[in-house]
Amino acid sequence: MHTIAKRFRTAATGTAVTLASCSGLVAQDGAFRAEVRAQQPGALVVLSGASSEAVLLDPARNQVLARLPTGPDPKDVALSPDGRFAYVTSYGWEPSSGSNAGVTVLDLERRQVHAVFQPGEYRNLGGITVGEEGSRLWMTSAAEDGVVELDAQTGEVKMLWKTGAAVSDAVTVSHDARRVYVANTDANQVTIIDRITVVPTSVSTGVGPTGLTLTPDGRDLWVSNAGDNTISVIRGRRRPKEIDRFPSGGLQPVSVAFHTERNEAWVSHRGSRTITILDRSTHDVIDEISVTGAPESVTFSNDGGHAYALSSAGVYAIDVATRRMLEALDAGTDAAGVAWSHHGNP
Repeated sequence: MHTIAKRFRTAATGTAVTLASCSGLVAQDGAFRAEVRAQQPGALVVLSGASSEAVLLDPARNQVLARLPTGPDPKDVALSPDGRFAYVTSYGWEPSSGSNAGVTVLDLERRQVHAVFQPGEYRNLGGITVGEEGSRLWMTSAAEDGVVELDAQTGEVKMLWKTGAAVSDAVTVSHDARRVYVANTDANQVTIIDRITVVPTSVSTGVGPTGLTLTPDGRDLWVSNAGDNTISVIRGRRRPKEIDRFPSGGLQPVSVAFHTERNEAWVSHRGSRTITILDRSTHDVIDEISVTGAPESVTFSNDGGHAYALSSAGVYAIDVATRRMLEALDAGTDAAGVAWSHHGNP
């Protein structure tokens, strides 16, 4: 049974994303301002599609630390295991141009571009993930209906893994880097590629799978099905299969983020413009937070105290314990991806 314990604890009613215009989000008393500023030191990497750059942002002070160029139409960002390097894909990269980046590697500590990768002839690069050991990158190529595997140090193309179905922008990898998971939105399935046997397996899901997230223990894969407002759970190494499918708690779920210490799953819903918080064990809805714009994803600070919700209207800081919206962050326009790292803002 999936019940809603609390609804819409905090509502963000404005559309602007600058701090000066979000008085409805931020109380003006000194105690509350201190709460905002007490966030753990760190930096957000926010992709701006309009300006083809990554904005390095101090969320505690709502201050831009650096603006770093990326390839055209940056699509997604993933961090190295230690959080120092950010890898940014470019959906608009054209191999024939030879002058822009398919993947931009950012050194967050030095606040500069570290390297530029031009991955062969593969273009329309979307979702990206990094293995836990940090030596490999995997990213979707919509033009190839597959996943490109790169050396994370040199950018050398190691493999193109075909899925045999239309590939969405979602990809993730198992903790041991043996299995690559790809959401095929049009085919209503997830392709699981075994990098040892080189044999792909297709598992049917709900309608329109758009997001993939492994549980912290790596046992289960949660799939956000935007077409029928459900979450599929896939389990199994030798014979993976869908073991459960349940309501996501909103309309058009896009992605899931797990808060390990609180046993919670935060689901971004594009259609209902909410972040729905589920009990990870029972799948019951605990709470909902209304967000201005259509939320795409959520990321947590390393200490788990704050969540940052990326939407079409900007990035919003949320206090995890109270589920209270703290402030809108000035992260530029047309935000496309977000990640949190303790580097870049000592």
